[in-house]
Formats: sequence, C-alpha cells, structure tokens
Amino acid sequence: MSDPERLDPSRGIIARYASRLRELRVERGLTRAEVADRVFLSYSAIAKFEAGTRFPMEDVARLLDEVLGADGALFDLWGRVSDTPHARWALRLEKLEAGSREIRHLAGGIPALLQTEAYIRSILGRDMELFGGNLEEKVQFRLRRCDVLHSADPPELSTVVSEAALRMVVESPEVMREQLSHLVRMSERPYVSLRIIPFTSQSFSYTGQATLLFPKVGKPTLYTVAFEQGVFSTKPSEVAWHASLYDHIYNGALPEEASRAFISKVIEDEYHG
Repeated sequence: MSDPERLDPSRGIIARYASRLRELRVERGLTRAEVADRVFLSYSAIAKFEAGTRFPMEDVARLLDEVLGADGALFDLWGRVSDTPHARWALRLEKLEAGSREIRHLAGGIPALLQTEAYIRSILGRDMELFGGNLEEKVQFRLRRCDVLHSADPPELSTVVSEAALRMVVESPEVMREQLSHLVRMSERPYVSLRIIPFTSQSFSYTGQATLLFPKVGKPTLYTVAFEQGVFSTKPSEVAWHASLYDHIYNGALPEEASRAFISKVIEDEYHG
C-alpha cells in the first residue's frame, strides 16, 4: 500500500511530530505495516499518527521512539507537543487539579473548569487548523477536567474573569447564554468564588493565564501557558509573586454577588432569547 501525500508541517503544531515520525520511518526503510507490527498496533493507526489526525499514548510514543532508533528525540518531541490530551504537560495538569485543595485561576477568558460542552467544542474547534489532532478527544479531556468540581471532595476554586470574555461571542448567542448561565450557577456553589473585572474597572489587567494549584499533599505549583505547551513551576519566589498578583487583582474585581448580577445583566442585554 502506497503512502499518501506527505503531511505539510505548516498545517499545525502536532504536524511536527507527525512529519518527524514519517521521516524516521522512511529513513529506516520501514513500511507502516512493519512499524505497526513492532508497536502492536494496526496499519491505520500508524497512518493516522503520520497524518496528524491521531496522537499516540505515552507507552506507544516510547515504543515508536525505540523502534525507529530515535534515541529519545522523537519521544521528547511527543512530550513538547501541545493541545492534545496525551501531552505530558496536559496529563500533569489534570493530575494536579484532581489532587488540589485550592485552585486560583487568573485569565482573560472563561476558565476551563467552568466551561460548558458546547463552549468547549467551539473554542477547541477554532484551533484545529493550527494545532491539529482529534477534536472529540480534546473535548472529552476538558470535560473530564471539569468533573473535578463535581466530585465528592472538590477543590476550592477562586477565579477572576474579564468582561471581555463575557461579551466575546463564541459560536452563537445560544451557546453564550448557556455558558454564562452556567457561570452564575457554579458561582453559587460554596467552594466556587468568581469575580468579574468590568471594562470600567481601574484594577490592574492581566492579559496572560496563570493558575496556582495548592495540593492536598506537596508543594504549591504555578501553571502558566506558553504558545505551545503548559509550563509548571514550584519555585517559591514565582509562586509567591503570582499569589500576590492574584490577590491584588481579585481584591480589585467586583465582589461575588455583584459579579453574578453583572453576568446576569450581560445575558439579558446581549444574549436574551
């Protein structure tokens, strides 16, 4: 069976891994069927890895590196690829969230843990052309992360959201109405504290994304987002600086009850139906 047209690496970040996988296989003189046999998968699975439409799990990625004689380079590339549920940083974030007693989240957009399925599907779908991968896998992974707030022992979530996130239409007014109504409902839970920074606020505006995770056991972790992957730090000075920044912005935002009223007013003004 002949190989399809070579994948264009400009199609997405995941395509870098896919292209390198194919290059190594061709350099070693192996067919997809031969590689599939050595990693105990089907020909179609290898074809999807090379097309960038599917991403291997960690154990398979290790085997592929070994079979193709990459001396760890291919597996390292696998670990750096972003926006996939199987990336090491994504799995680490999920584990940290599940083991946290408190999470403080600071970002301009709607926090991932407070997103609805329709909102998630639309947001992630917008990025498919750039990042590639499997949309359904990504959606289910984020929904699984959201489940931490519905567990028997959920962490305390404190978050600050900008007014811009409320007014940026994602998909449709219907999707936004559902999403903002969900924010209001979740903010009424005793372990969720949500505050809004309106456009008129004189408070400091933070344009990046930072999350402080305080585990039930272990050191606090700072999680920030780079373009291609999540970045973690347990350095006390970095955690302390971001904790101080968070407190400053949180204290300058609207109180919880006023924030709920603000969100409800945006729903009424922008997304009534």
